[in-house]
Amino acid sequence: MADVLRAVVVAALLVEIALLLFLLTGGALSVPFVLVAMLAGAALFGAAFLLLRRRPGEDPYRDLGSGDPRVRYLAATALGESGDAEAVGPLKEALTDPDEGVRWAALEALGKIGTPALPVLTGLLGAEDVDLRWGAAVALGEVGDAAAVGPLGEALGDPDRYVRTRAALALAAIGAASCDVLAGAAGSSDAGTRWAAALALGRIPSPACVPALRSLLADPNSEVRWKAAEALGAIGSDEAVAALVPLLADPDPEVKAGAVAALAGIGADAAAPVVEGLKVRDRWFGAVDVLREMGKAVAGPALRAALGRKSPWVRIGAAMVLAEEGEQAGVDVLFAALDDPDPDIRDAARQTLSAGLRREGAGEG
Repeated sequence: MADVLRAVVVAALLVEIALLLFLLTGGALSVPFVLVAMLAGAALFGAAFLLLRRRPGEDPYRDLGSGDPRVRYLAATALGESGDAEAVGPLKEALTDPDEGVRWAALEALGKIGTPALPVLTGLLGAEDVDLRWGAAVALGEVGDAAAVGPLGEALGDPDRYVRTRAALALAAIGAASCDVLAGAAGSSDAGTRWAAALALGRIPSPACVPALRSLLADPNSEVRWKAAEALGAIGSDEAVAALVPLLADPDPEVKAGAVAALAGIGADAAAPVVEGLKVRDRWFGAVDVLREMGKAVAGPALRAALGRKSPWVRIGAAMVLAEEGEQAGVDVLFAALDDPDPDIRDAARQTLSAGLRREGAGEG
């Protein structure tokens, strides 16, 4: 636009000079006057030509070189919408634009172009600029091409947590084709990489991803174990449930709470395996917490069946949950447990019944 304005200014000056010459010559059409008038006309013609030639939006390739960052931004966006593979080169150059908005528009445009832009986008995963790295991971997730699995798998080891997270989400978006790479990342010596692998594995609804997640439940890092528990809860398969129940004995309270939430979220399909978990003393409290969260509306059939089990810990755990929800069958089992030969069983029954009586007393008061 600046060159158009310059042409208009030159034309205006020439018109002023022409008028001055006209007045000085007494209105005679002198040669200087005619010459200056012709130059003014040429300048105006040039300005009009430039104005028409520079109309934004007509040629996005040309507009990428505009002096106006807004025009360059719109040009990059338009090239992305076009899906034209020929735009990959110019958009790659636009990634070094001095305007941040233009750079992001170019990155998003490459993602929209898709597979033809893969070499550029995967190359950006190793860029010095952290924003370009995570932006490229986002774009690759949108492309969803399995050819990006390898480079994205390497990006799971990026020193920046946000880049690792975006790479993991991109792998999850690609789907089951990522499972092998993610399984390898689950065995990394870096806890951040293992955490990112757990994040991605939990978002891929494929049985092939469960073994890697199951191995992460024994991870020395509690954050990794928690993320793996959350991921298995999202998958919710029988194999996932079987892997989660032992985690009810995890020494870290947050990991244990994560396992409780995951199993409770799975719902009725997890109820019977959780009831089985009542047999193991160090899983007992966690299993009771899961069954409480489920409630008898979800776990009722498994809880009622457990009242007749041989294991006193299974019986009393199920009875506690049912009695707390006012079911008489659970209360009866608790009263019977007051005569159990195991003092721990008797104490658990007594405490549950006492707590129930206190609640009833508070309600009557």
